[in-house]
Amino acid sequence: MLIAIEVGLLILVPCVAFVALWLRDLMSAVIVLGAYSFLMCLVWTGMGAVDVAFTEAAVGAGVSTVFFIAVLFNTTRNITFNPLDVSSKLVALVACLGFGYVLLQGVSDLPDWGDPYSPVNAGVSTYYIENAYADTHVPNLVTTVLADYRSVDTMLETTVVLIALLGIFMILKKDRPAQSDSSDTQAHDSLIIRLSARFIAPFIQLFGLYVVAHGHHSPGGGFQGGVILGTGLILMAMSMGMASAKRLLSIPRMIILAAVGVLIYAGWGAVPLVYNGYFLDYSVWESVFGSMARSHSMLIVEIGVALTVMCGMYGIYMSLVSDGGMQEGL
Repeated sequence: MLIAIEVGLLILVPCVAFVALWLRDLMSAVIVLGAYSFLMCLVWTGMGAVDVAFTEAAVGAGVSTVFFIAVLFNTTRNITFNPLDVSSKLVALVACLGFGYVLLQGVSDLPDWGDPYSPVNAGVSTYYIENAYADTHVPNLVTTVLADYRSVDTMLETTVVLIALLGIFMILKKDRPAQSDSSDTQAHDSLIIRLSARFIAPFIQLFGLYVVAHGHHSPGGGFQGGVILGTGLILMAMSMGMASAKRLLSIPRMIILAAVGVLIYAGWGAVPLVYNGYFLDYSVWESVFGSMARSHSMLIVEIGVALTVMCGMYGIYMSLVSDGGMQEGL
Protein backbone atom coordinates (compact mmCIF):
# COMPACT_ATOMS: atom_id res chain seq x y z
CA MET A 1 0.00 0.00 0.00
CA LEU A 2 2.81 2.41 0.91
CA ILE A 3 4.62 1.69 -2.35
CA ALA A 4 1.45 2.43 -4.32
CA ILE A 5 1.12 5.79 -2.56
CA GLU A 6 4.77 6.65 -3.22
CA VAL A 7 4.44 5.71 -6.90
CA GLY A 8 1.31 7.86 -7.15
CA LEU A 9 3.13 10.81 -5.60
CA LEU A 10 6.11 10.36 -7.93
CA ILE A 11 3.72 10.44 -10.89
CA LEU A 12 1.98 13.57 -9.61
CA VAL A 13 5.25 15.47 -9.03
CA PRO A 14 6.32 15.77 -12.72
CA CYS A 15 2.69 16.38 -13.73
CA VAL A 16 2.43 19.32 -11.34
CA ALA A 17 5.81 20.63 -12.52
CA PHE A 18 4.61 20.51 -16.14
CA VAL A 19 1.41 22.37 -15.22
CA ALA A 20 3.46 25.09 -13.49
CA LEU A 21 5.50 25.56 -16.67
CA TRP A 22 2.40 25.49 -18.88
CA LEU A 23 0.41 28.17 -17.03
CA ARG A 24 0.75 31.72 -18.29
CA ASP A 25 -0.78 33.25 -15.15
CA LEU A 26 2.19 33.63 -12.81
CA MET A 27 0.15 33.70 -9.61
CA SER A 28 -1.45 30.39 -10.55
CA ALA A 29 1.99 29.00 -11.37
CA VAL A 30 3.25 30.05 -7.92
CA ILE A 31 0.34 28.25 -6.25
CA VAL A 32 1.03 25.12 -8.32
CA LEU A 33 4.71 25.27 -7.34
CA GLY A 34 3.61 25.40 -3.72
CA ALA A 35 1.62 22.21 -4.35
CA TYR A 36 4.74 20.71 -5.97
CA SER A 37 6.75 21.38 -2.80
CA PHE A 38 3.99 19.89 -0.67
CA LEU A 39 3.99 16.73 -2.77
CA MET A 40 7.77 16.50 -2.40
CA CYS A 41 7.28 16.88 1.34
CA LEU A 42 5.03 13.81 1.26
CA VAL A 43 7.57 11.93 -0.86
CA TRP A 44 10.37 12.61 1.64
CA THR A 45 8.09 11.59 4.50
CA GLY A 46 7.27 8.32 2.79
CA MET A 47 10.99 7.64 2.36
CA GLY A 48 11.56 8.20 6.08
CA ALA A 49 13.51 11.45 5.57
CA VAL A 50 11.40 13.45 8.03
CA ASP A 51 13.99 16.21 8.52
CA VAL A 52 14.20 16.77 4.76
CA ALA A 53 10.39 16.77 4.57
CA PHE A 54 10.27 19.35 7.36
CA THR A 55 12.69 21.58 5.46
CA GLU A 56 10.74 21.16 2.23
CA ALA A 57 7.51 22.15 3.97
CA ALA A 58 9.02 25.21 5.66
CA VAL A 59 11.23 26.46 2.83
CA GLY A 60 9.65 25.06 -0.35
CA ALA A 61 5.91 25.18 0.31
CA GLY A 62 6.15 28.03 2.82
CA VAL A 63 8.59 30.89 2.57
CA SER A 64 9.54 30.32 -1.11
CA THR A 65 5.89 30.79 -2.09
CA VAL A 66 5.86 34.08 -0.17
CA PHE A 67 9.03 35.18 -1.98
CA PHE A 68 7.46 34.45 -5.38
CA ILE A 69 4.37 36.45 -4.44
CA ALA A 70 6.60 39.31 -3.26
CA VAL A 71 8.34 39.34 -6.66
CA LEU A 72 4.99 39.29 -8.50
CA PHE A 73 3.92 42.29 -6.44
CA ASN A 74 6.47 44.36 -8.40
CA THR A 75 5.95 42.85 -11.85
CA THR A 76 3.19 41.79 -14.21
CA ARG A 77 1.02 38.83 -13.34
CA ASN A 78 0.57 37.39 -16.83
CA ILE A 79 3.26 36.22 -19.25
CA THR A 80 3.23 38.24 -22.47
CA PHE A 81 3.37 36.02 -25.54
CA ASN A 82 6.65 36.23 -27.42
CA PRO A 83 7.23 34.20 -30.62
CA LEU A 84 10.84 33.69 -29.55
CA ASP A 85 9.63 31.82 -26.48
CA VAL A 86 8.78 28.76 -28.58
CA SER A 87 12.28 28.45 -30.05
CA SER A 88 13.97 29.10 -26.70
CA LYS A 89 11.79 26.50 -25.00
CA LEU A 90 12.63 23.98 -27.72
CA VAL A 91 16.34 24.60 -27.12
CA ALA A 92 15.80 24.21 -23.37
CA LEU A 93 13.83 20.98 -23.94
CA VAL A 94 16.61 19.49 -26.07
CA ALA A 95 19.21 20.51 -23.49
CA CYS A 96 17.19 18.98 -20.64
CA LEU A 97 16.67 15.74 -22.55
CA GLY A 98 20.39 15.57 -23.32
CA PHE A 99 21.43 16.16 -19.72
CA GLY A 100 18.74 13.74 -18.56
CA TYR A 101 20.12 11.02 -20.81
CA VAL A 102 23.64 11.59 -19.45
CA LEU A 103 22.39 11.44 -15.86
CA LEU A 104 20.47 8.22 -16.52
CA GLN A 105 23.61 6.67 -17.96
CA GLY A 106 25.43 7.64 -14.77
CA VAL A 107 22.68 6.18 -12.57
CA SER A 108 23.20 2.79 -14.19
CA ASP A 109 26.69 2.65 -12.61
CA LEU A 110 25.40 3.35 -9.09
CA PRO A 111 24.94 0.52 -6.55
CA ASP A 112 21.54 -1.14 -6.38
CA TRP A 113 18.95 0.42 -4.09
CA GLY A 114 19.51 -0.80 -0.54
CA ASP A 115 22.65 -2.76 -1.41
CA PRO A 116 24.28 -3.49 2.00
CA TYR A 117 27.69 -3.92 0.38
CA SER A 118 27.75 -0.53 -1.35
CA PRO A 119 30.55 1.82 -0.19
CA VAL A 120 28.10 4.14 1.58
CA ASN A 121 26.22 1.43 3.48
CA ALA A 122 29.35 -0.56 4.27
CA GLY A 123 31.41 2.36 5.58
CA VAL A 124 30.24 5.85 6.36
CA SER A 125 26.58 5.32 7.24
CA THR A 126 27.38 2.22 9.28
CA TYR A 127 29.73 4.21 11.51
CA TYR A 128 27.18 6.98 11.99
CA ILE A 129 24.38 4.56 12.87
CA GLU A 130 26.47 2.52 15.28
CA ASN A 131 28.46 5.29 16.99
CA ALA A 132 26.55 8.57 16.69
CA TYR A 133 24.63 8.29 19.95
CA ALA A 134 27.63 7.00 21.87
CA ASP A 135 29.75 9.89 20.58
CA THR A 136 27.27 12.74 21.00
CA HIS A 137 24.32 11.49 23.15
CA VAL A 138 21.98 13.00 20.55
CA PRO A 139 19.16 10.71 19.32
CA ASN A 140 18.53 12.62 16.07
CA LEU A 141 21.06 11.14 13.66
CA VAL A 142 20.48 13.83 11.02
CA THR A 143 21.29 16.65 13.44
CA THR A 144 24.35 14.75 14.65
CA VAL A 145 25.71 14.51 11.11
CA LEU A 146 24.88 18.11 10.18
CA ALA A 147 25.92 19.86 13.39
CA ASP A 148 28.80 17.64 14.55
CA TYR A 149 30.42 15.28 12.06
CA ARG A 150 30.17 17.69 9.12
CA SER A 151 29.70 20.91 11.07
CA VAL A 152 32.18 22.83 8.89
CA ASP A 153 29.95 22.28 5.87
CA THR A 154 26.90 23.44 7.83
CA MET A 155 28.77 26.57 8.95
CA LEU A 156 29.54 27.38 5.31
CA GLU A 157 25.88 26.83 4.39
CA THR A 158 24.94 29.35 7.07
CA THR A 159 27.48 31.76 5.61
CA VAL A 160 25.86 31.28 2.19
CA VAL A 161 22.52 32.45 3.66
CA LEU A 162 24.24 35.61 4.94
CA ILE A 163 25.94 36.21 1.57
CA ALA A 164 22.61 35.72 -0.24
CA LEU A 165 20.98 38.30 2.02
CA LEU A 166 23.76 40.84 1.43
CA GLY A 167 23.80 40.07 -2.30
CA ILE A 168 20.06 40.70 -2.70
CA PHE A 169 20.38 43.94 -0.75
CA MET A 170 23.22 45.17 -2.97
CA ILE A 171 21.50 44.15 -6.22
CA LEU A 172 18.05 45.57 -5.43
CA LYS A 173 19.04 48.54 -3.26
CA LYS A 174 17.60 51.81 -4.52
CA ASP A 175 18.16 55.25 -3.05
CA ARG A 176 14.76 56.83 -2.59
CA PRO A 177 13.62 59.87 -0.63
CA ALA A 178 12.79 58.96 2.95
CA GLN A 179 9.08 58.84 3.72
CA SER A 180 7.47 59.66 7.01
CA ASP A 181 6.57 56.66 9.14
CA SER A 182 4.09 58.58 11.28
CA SER A 183 1.13 57.08 9.46
CA ASP A 184 1.70 53.60 8.14
CA THR A 185 -0.39 53.56 4.98
CA GLN A 186 0.82 50.07 4.13
CA ALA A 187 -0.88 48.44 7.11
CA HIS A 188 -3.62 46.05 6.07
CA ASP A 189 -7.08 47.63 5.96
CA SER A 190 -8.78 44.67 7.61
CA LEU A 191 -8.91 44.86 11.39
CA ILE A 192 -9.53 41.09 11.52
CA ILE A 193 -6.33 40.34 9.59
CA ARG A 194 -4.23 42.68 11.72
CA LEU A 195 -5.51 41.26 15.00
CA SER A 196 -5.32 37.66 13.73
CA ALA A 197 -1.70 38.17 12.68
CA ARG A 198 -0.79 39.62 16.06
CA PHE A 199 -2.49 36.68 17.76
CA ILE A 200 -0.90 33.98 15.57
CA ALA A 201 2.64 35.41 15.30
CA PRO A 202 3.67 34.70 18.95
CA PHE A 203 2.64 31.05 18.58
CA ILE A 204 4.63 30.80 15.34
CA GLN A 205 7.67 32.23 17.11
CA LEU A 206 7.19 29.88 20.06
CA PHE A 207 7.01 26.88 17.73
CA GLY A 208 10.12 28.10 15.91
CA LEU A 209 12.01 28.30 19.20
CA TYR A 210 10.85 24.78 20.06
CA VAL A 211 12.07 23.45 16.70
CA VAL A 212 15.49 25.04 17.28
CA ALA A 213 15.82 23.91 20.90
CA HIS A 214 14.50 20.39 20.30
CA GLY A 215 16.09 19.79 16.89
CA HIS A 216 18.74 17.43 18.25
CA HIS A 217 16.06 15.20 19.81
CA SER A 218 13.34 15.32 17.12
CA PRO A 219 13.02 16.49 13.48
CA GLY A 220 14.04 20.12 13.20
CA GLY A 221 17.04 22.28 13.92
CA GLY A 222 18.45 25.69 13.16
CA PHE A 223 17.47 25.89 9.49
CA GLN A 224 13.86 24.78 9.95
CA GLY A 225 13.41 26.77 13.14
CA GLY A 226 15.03 29.85 11.62
CA VAL A 227 12.64 29.73 8.66
CA ILE A 228 9.66 29.45 11.02
CA LEU A 229 10.91 32.39 13.09
CA GLY A 230 11.40 34.40 9.90
CA THR A 231 7.89 33.46 8.77
CA GLY A 232 6.48 34.98 11.95
CA LEU A 233 8.29 38.24 11.21
CA ILE A 234 7.10 38.17 7.59
CA LEU A 235 3.50 37.69 8.78
CA MET A 236 3.81 40.77 10.98
CA ALA A 237 5.34 42.73 8.10
CA MET A 238 2.47 41.78 5.78
CA SER A 239 -0.23 42.71 8.27
CA MET A 240 1.34 45.74 9.98
CA GLY A 241 3.02 47.34 6.98
CA MET A 242 6.60 48.06 5.96
CA ALA A 243 7.14 50.99 8.33
CA SER A 244 5.93 49.09 11.38
CA ALA A 245 8.01 46.08 10.36
CA LYS A 246 11.13 48.24 10.17
CA ARG A 247 10.38 49.61 13.62
CA LEU A 248 10.02 46.03 14.86
CA LEU A 249 13.37 45.00 13.35
CA SER A 250 15.29 47.62 11.42
CA ILE A 251 17.31 46.74 8.35
CA PRO A 252 20.77 47.58 9.84
CA ARG A 253 19.95 45.64 13.01
CA MET A 254 18.76 42.69 10.95
CA ILE A 255 22.03 42.56 8.97
CA ILE A 256 24.02 42.75 12.20
CA LEU A 257 22.01 39.90 13.76
CA ALA A 258 22.49 37.75 10.65
CA ALA A 259 26.26 38.27 10.89
CA VAL A 260 26.16 37.59 14.64
CA GLY A 261 24.58 34.20 13.92
CA VAL A 262 27.54 33.19 11.77
CA LEU A 263 29.96 34.56 14.39
CA ILE A 264 28.25 32.47 17.10
CA TYR A 265 28.77 29.35 15.00
CA ALA A 266 32.37 30.11 14.03
CA GLY A 267 33.28 31.57 17.42
CA TRP A 268 32.08 28.55 19.36
CA GLY A 269 33.94 26.32 16.93
CA ALA A 270 37.15 28.30 17.39
CA VAL A 271 37.18 28.02 21.19
CA PRO A 272 38.52 24.40 21.17
CA LEU A 273 41.65 25.73 19.45
CA VAL A 274 42.57 27.35 22.77
CA TYR A 275 42.54 23.89 24.38
CA ASN A 276 44.78 22.40 21.66
CA GLY A 277 41.78 20.89 19.93
CA TYR A 278 40.50 21.13 16.37
CA PHE A 279 38.16 23.69 14.89
CA LEU A 280 34.52 22.71 15.68
CA ASP A 281 35.76 19.69 17.66
CA TYR A 282 33.13 19.52 20.40
CA SER A 283 34.74 16.50 22.05
CA VAL A 284 37.17 18.91 23.76
CA TRP A 285 34.30 20.05 25.98
CA GLU A 286 33.61 16.56 27.32
CA SER A 287 36.53 16.80 29.76
CA VAL A 288 35.17 20.14 31.02
CA PHE A 289 31.37 19.79 30.97
CA GLY A 290 30.87 16.02 30.84
CA SER A 291 29.33 13.63 28.34
CA MET A 292 26.50 16.01 27.30
CA ALA A 293 28.92 18.73 26.17
CA ARG A 294 28.67 17.83 22.48
CA SER A 295 24.88 17.96 22.46
CA HIS A 296 24.92 21.35 24.21
CA SER A 297 27.49 22.57 21.69
CA MET A 298 25.20 21.53 18.85
CA LEU A 299 22.39 23.54 20.45
CA ILE A 300 24.59 26.64 20.57
CA VAL A 301 25.56 26.44 16.91
CA GLU A 302 21.94 25.70 15.96
CA ILE A 303 20.97 28.95 17.68
CA GLY A 304 23.52 30.75 15.51
CA VAL A 305 22.11 29.08 12.39
CA ALA A 306 18.53 29.98 13.38
CA LEU A 307 19.48 33.62 13.95
CA THR A 308 21.11 33.96 10.54
CA VAL A 309 18.33 32.11 8.70
CA MET A 310 15.59 34.10 10.48
CA CYS A 311 17.14 37.44 9.57
CA GLY A 312 17.96 36.17 6.09
CA MET A 313 14.39 35.13 5.29
CA TYR A 314 12.97 38.32 6.77
CA GLY A 315 15.47 40.54 4.97
CA ILE A 316 15.05 38.83 1.61
CA TYR A 317 11.26 39.25 1.85
CA MET A 318 11.57 42.94 2.80
CA SER A 319 13.92 43.59 -0.12
CA LEU A 320 11.88 41.66 -2.70
CA VAL A 321 8.48 43.03 -1.74
CA SER A 322 9.71 46.64 -1.74
CA ASP A 323 11.76 46.26 -4.94
CA GLY A 324 14.83 47.26 -2.95
CA GLY A 325 13.45 50.61 -1.82
CA MET A 326 12.35 49.50 1.66
CA GLN A 327 9.45 51.98 1.50
CA GLU A 328 6.34 50.11 0.39
CA GLY A 329 5.29 46.48 0.74
CA LEU A 330 2.33 44.18 0.39
